[in-house]
Amino acid sequence: MNFQDMNIKPEYNSITDDVRTEFFDRVLSTSRLFYRIGGRFTSKNLASCAEGLQEFITNDGIMRLVLTPEFTQDDIKAINRGLYSAHDVIAERWISDFSEIQEKFVKDHNKALAWMLANNNLEIKIAIPTYNNGSLILDSTQNPFFKDTVGIAWDNHSNSISFSGSMGVKDETFGEYWQLKVFRSWNKGECQYLDLDREKFDRYYNGCNLGSDIAIKTISLPTAIQENLLKIAPKSKSEINIKSALRLRPYQIEAINRWHENNNRGILEMATGTGKTFTAIGCLKSMKRESRQLVVVACPFDNLERQWSAELKKWNLKSIIITSGNAHWHKHVKDGIASLERGAREILIVITSYKTFCSKKFTDIVERCNNIPTMLIADEVHNAGSSQHMQGLIERYQSRLGLSATLERYFDPDGTRYLVEYFGGVVYTMSLQNAIEKGFLVNYYYYPIYVEINKDEYEKYKKITSTIARLWGSKKPKDIEAKEAALIKRSKIIRDASNKIDEFQRWVKEHTSDAKHTLIYCSENQMPEIKRMLNVQGITNHEITAKNPRNPKDRQKIIEKFSTGGYDVIVANRVLDEGADIPSAKNCVLVASTGNPKQFVQRRGRILRKFAGRYRDGGQKEHAKI
Repeated sequence: MNFQDMNIKPEYNSITDDVRTEFFDRVLSTSRLFYRIGGRFTSKNLASCAEGLQEFITNDGIMRLVLTPEFTQDDIKAINRGLYSAHDVIAERWISDFSEIQEKFVKDHNKALAWMLANNNLEIKIAIPTYNNGSLILDSTQNPFFKDTVGIAWDNHSNSISFSGSMGVKDETFGEYWQLKVFRSWNKGECQYLDLDREKFDRYYNGCNLGSDIAIKTISLPTAIQENLLKIAPKSKSEINIKSALRLRPYQIEAINRWHENNNRGILEMATGTGKTFTAIGCLKSMKRESRQLVVVACPFDNLERQWSAELKKWNLKSIIITSGNAHWHKHVKDGIASLERGAREILIVITSYKTFCSKKFTDIVERCNNIPTMLIADEVHNAGSSQHMQGLIERYQSRLGLSATLERYFDPDGTRYLVEYFGGVVYTMSLQNAIEKGFLVNYYYYPIYVEINKDEYEKYKKITSTIARLWGSKKPKDIEAKEAALIKRSKIIRDASNKIDEFQRWVKEHTSDAKHTLIYCSENQMPEIKRMLNVQGITNHEITAKNPRNPKDRQKIIEKFSTGGYDVIVANRVLDEGADIPSAKNCVLVASTGNPKQFVQRRGRILRKFAGRYRDGGQKEHAKI
């Protein structure tokens, strides 16, 4: 892999791009040399320079950093009067700051840089802005160095890039904001700008005059700081394990703020792939907690329960998963609440299915929580609007957060209305169209294939429609349940229309050569014939259903093998409608489609996620096909 293979863009910004993941992590993993100027010399900022360096360190990459010290105005006055040396002030301030670090993230990253320093893979220079007479600049607004952040990287194939711009700037509206211009050596029109960035680095690295009055005085890292870092340096690379910090995108921060402004209640209607789970955890993490807290996360499927647990771990939040299949689940919840009540823990996060969440046994336990603030996070919240699941929407939950890409319940305006009222309205929306336009999801081509139902199917459809019409206006619970059952029965006629199989066979024959990275949605009734047709054409495939495979690890292995090209196709039923993360998928065939717009939005979301990697043929995901 080299820079030219990576499709590096000429510009990145944190509104449309995950700059750290899509630029820095990818560039650093391929770099042999990495130079950077700009930024304050503090222990936390130094740790941020190590983000994304895991592979860079593994590959014995060489880094040079030029940073500027943090001086107070009193420090500068004392140094200018000769009371202290700049070396001593820098060392004393940095060591004091370093000793107060509590975050494991910062400690781990400083250890990684300490290893690089000990093994001569890192050189740090301190650039001190001065007047030409040698005195330090008192007013930082006069110092252009603070506005310059420039980096240069080289790979192992004589390619180089430079980047410059705003990196990690704090903004009241957008949070942490990044905007980079990138110049690439293999594009002739950009070479002159890359050369200018390289010259700028050399000037600051070696020290220089910036004009008639201002200069950059460059000094080596003070010995006291080097010794302090070397004390924490791991003995070998195998001990280094650094992960990128978790950060929310600006629109996610906006969603969180809207939820807080609505008294910690509301629904986030966000398209699949825009980070609903991360945003929800951001809501939880940013709450002002004056005491202990019980948090209940309700999910429609077991794969979502496991995903929630994994995502919470990334934020250092522990959780317990309870299922109706575990006869002792109620004891686990009671024990957890008891530990809250006696002060043994500050927060208890319980992840469960809607089936368990709405049971009387579960709601009774929550109702009996004594003086403990409670929060409900309802994932794929449209599921909570059924007559059965509504039983779990009790008043005991003071804080309420609903998540969905598609809130509207199909043919159930009453259920939708109830959800809106219970959760306090929709407080933030990021539609599929907005997500595509802003570059969070890829664009797609849609090719509908029209199929007619046969005569027998049409007669059954008419008969069930008459039943639905008769029950439609009734408010009786028994009639509402009968109507819902009839709607489901009628939708299955469309879903399993026999003529779809004939059309699918034509599709398979036409697309045998380009069927890779395809998800095929079909019903249980259609699956055997679908798989037979794929096998006849030599298209490798594996099924994923609610029953097969039962083991979550086996299901994940199938998805990983599909992502790396081991399987051309995954054949699935509705189990992959919600929550499954398969960004490598770029084609989708909806055999078991219905008229439900919610289902269409969800299934589109499965394949519109951006994929940063490359496929086996060297190509990248630029769009999707349905």
